[in-house]
Amino acid sequence: MVRRSRRRLQRSPAQRQPLDRVAIVVIAGLALAIGLLVFSGDHAIARVREFTWQDRQVGAEDRAFVITFSRPMDSVSVEENLTIDPPLPGRVSWAGRRMAYTFDHPIPYGQSFKVSLQDARDRFSADLEQPISRFAPFEANFQTRDRAFLYIGVEGDEANRLVLADLQRQERTILTPRHLSVIHFIPYPLGDKVLFSASDTSNGGGLLSQKLYTVTTGIHPHPPDDLMTGGPSLWERLWSRPSVAAESGELELVLDDKDYQNLKFDLSPDGQTIVVQRVNQQNPADFGPWVIRQGQAPRPLDTDPGGDFLIAPDSQSLVLLQGEGTAIIDLEQQTQTGPSQPLDFLPDYGRVFDLAPDGSAAAMVNYNQNDPERRFMESLFLVTNVGQEEELLQVSGAILDAQFDSAKQFLYVLASEVTVDTDNRDAIASESYTEQPMLLAINLEAMAMTKLLLLPQQQRIHMSLAPDGLSLLLDLDGQVHADTLEPSESENGDRASIWHIPLFTDSEERDTSTPTVIDPEPFPFHGLQASWLP
Repeated sequence: MVRRSRRRLQRSPAQRQPLDRVAIVVIAGLALAIGLLVFSGDHAIARVREFTWQDRQVGAEDRAFVITFSRPMDSVSVEENLTIDPPLPGRVSWAGRRMAYTFDHPIPYGQSFKVSLQDARDRFSADLEQPISRFAPFEANFQTRDRAFLYIGVEGDEANRLVLADLQRQERTILTPRHLSVIHFIPYPLGDKVLFSASDTSNGGGLLSQKLYTVTTGIHPHPPDDLMTGGPSLWERLWSRPSVAAESGELELVLDDKDYQNLKFDLSPDGQTIVVQRVNQQNPADFGPWVIRQGQAPRPLDTDPGGDFLIAPDSQSLVLLQGEGTAIIDLEQQTQTGPSQPLDFLPDYGRVFDLAPDGSAAAMVNYNQNDPERRFMESLFLVTNVGQEEELLQVSGAILDAQFDSAKQFLYVLASEVTVDTDNRDAIASESYTEQPMLLAINLEAMAMTKLLLLPQQQRIHMSLAPDGLSLLLDLDGQVHADTLEPSESENGDRASIWHIPLFTDSEERDTSTPTVIDPEPFPFHGLQASWLP
């Protein structure tokens, strides 16, 4: 009887309850996890769990990497043994098991770097009377973006077309088709696309019939995750589809000119917002800035009409010339009746050349219209976001351009001074007034100015500072001599010359010296608006 009852209690696999199957799965999972722990090595050894820049490509906006350890570490042992090759000066900060290394200056472009930590101690072993080193050696690599710039060609197949010059690979790529005559351009933050305005010469379009386009550069960036957002979640990584790398020259229309003429435009630092000055073709009194956001229809900005403008580094406000001053307009404004009030208004300044990357200061021009003694002078001011105003420069000619370096250590200025040439051969001396352009550097910490270079007298000079702050580009009308940058004759006539101007021999020199012009280098091609990629 006992044997029969036992046979009845036994169940086949098909008769097992769901709880039994769950228990079996859990037991198998735990056994697998234990096996993985056993075979993965000694977990008492401290190791690097994550390095945020592993095999990534970084730019001037990336100022710090983070190393996360598996155990709380002895900070002194880590800082003494951490090496970066080539060396990059910086400072260390800690938050639990995470160590952040923040660089003193933007990292030089076009280089590869190796981060090594061969020996370190965790916090518990460091407290022993005889500290022992139980740390898994760590090595990682990262690189900066290639040194490359864009320009509008002026000769041959490049004429009026957008060209990418990659100095790393020593090659040039024409990005736009022949029928589009490029007028102006702004690269996107990662250099993978360019926003540009152009007229279509195939249907007789002129300068007033500008359309806005984007074109791909063929650059495939691999930036680090944003430390503030933490990058995509695990769910997004699992379900996201792999993106297909775009080839160079892929064109997309952003804004047509059907009802409005498109004039000046600007691209926000985050690459998500475009502001365009537009004029109604049927009603010229209807003009002002329009806002274009990704995935949304263009809309007019509800504010009084204005002139020149820049999008602020926060990508949420617009610095707009209005009336006899400069207004700061909120780009996130909601629809309302009548023009909105500006966030701030600076009545004494007629132009903003550049904003510091962190938004803490602006380089602005005062034309001194309210000062009779300086009415024919122009003054360059440093205006901070806390209301401080300091005059940096006063010239008898004009202030042509001003650009902050990404560390806000120097401000580079193109300006001109009036010169007087007197002809003594006549009985009555005749005076001829000309303007002498010059390149200046202002140390914003010491408030000291250095004259770097005298430039040839001409109407058009364009300057672009490299994102790492080590050099700049100048493009000038006509050919110039390499030693003095003075105009010279060319068999092919005047052509726009592009010059590379090194400012420092290396990144460490910025700590101890001021910029100097080191052997200007003429590039073997010609173009307009030569501008470094970010």
